[in-house]
Amino acid sequence: MLLPPVRKIPGYCCFVLACLASIGQQAAIAPDSNKSHALIAPNALNTINPRLSIPQIAGFEMTFDFDNRVRFSPIAVYQTAIQLMYDLAHKGWTENVYVAMAEEVRGTNLLILFLNPSPPTAAQQLKVMHCVAALYRSVVVMTDRLLFCTLTSHLSVRGTEIGAMSVKPSHDPPRGLGRIGSLINNVSTTNDPVNDVVGADRGSVIDPEKPDFTIAYYFFGKAIQSKEVSMAILEAIATAAPFDSAMECKELLAISKDGGCSIIIESVAGGKTLFTYGWAARALKVLYQEILVPQKRWGDLVLTLMYKEERFGEMRMLRTPAARNGGGVGGGASE
Repeated sequence: MLLPPVRKIPGYCCFVLACLASIGQQAAIAPDSNKSHALIAPNALNTINPRLSIPQIAGFEMTFDFDNRVRFSPIAVYQTAIQLMYDLAHKGWTENVYVAMAEEVRGTNLLILFLNPSPPTAAQQLKVMHCVAALYRSVVVMTDRLLFCTLTSHLSVRGTEIGAMSVKPSHDPPRGLGRIGSLINNVSTTNDPVNDVVGADRGSVIDPEKPDFTIAYYFFGKAIQSKEVSMAILEAIATAAPFDSAMECKELLAISKDGGCSIIIESVAGGKTLFTYGWAARALKVLYQEILVPQKRWGDLVLTLMYKEERFGEMRMLRTPAARNGGGVGGGASE
């Protein structure tokens, strides 16, 4: 789910319960493998996730064509999608996109690519908002149907094609290996946490690209399914995408589509550095790439966000009662 930031909320628990109450029986409209299927956004998105609240895109449609012969690790898909969603969140919501690509994240063999076939003078253009919606919807379909494989998707507005999206290997596998998944540590589709607690632990990481940005973290309480954490982070970054990355972010809320993980980010007043939507998105990316995936730990978490040793934001990631249980991708371990 994507929720727009709000200034004040009576209570975080009330927020979570209200969001979970809105989840009903959801139609299974994801396509079968190796078949194309047109879905109209935002209606199809809202059918899958009635709490989704990114701005509506009138007349936007996309098709899915999966090739199950080349598979990827679910974590590799989530890592690459989160990287690309972060890049998109730093562009203008209505900005034209001619090429957008998430290059291979370390430890993966995966590319996600958007291409715009239209000349710059064409009336209909592929925009950032189309890419955000298409990327989110594609990862939802992959997760729900366990179709972590090669994908080609055609994007159109009112019947006019505006672009294409592809998920594909960044290079060919060595001869004799027929599936990319053979090269990557795979996430089990059934491995729930051995224990229901994540264990207490604390530490800190420095952003490798922005060394003045530091995140101090504290694990505690309940373990969370890795797919719930991954989807919550992807959705939280998408929530920030419609806003200018330099705009102040006082509060940002998100909860995963199936309701198993919730995230709340808040600014801390009084510091020298303005906490913006750009910083919120960056904190989410660093959390995933530098803490969760390397440690293979998924659970309740409190984070303090610091710039030049000054606290300017806080984040909480909490397990919530899942609306829909089941195997899914990645019970608790990541790889």
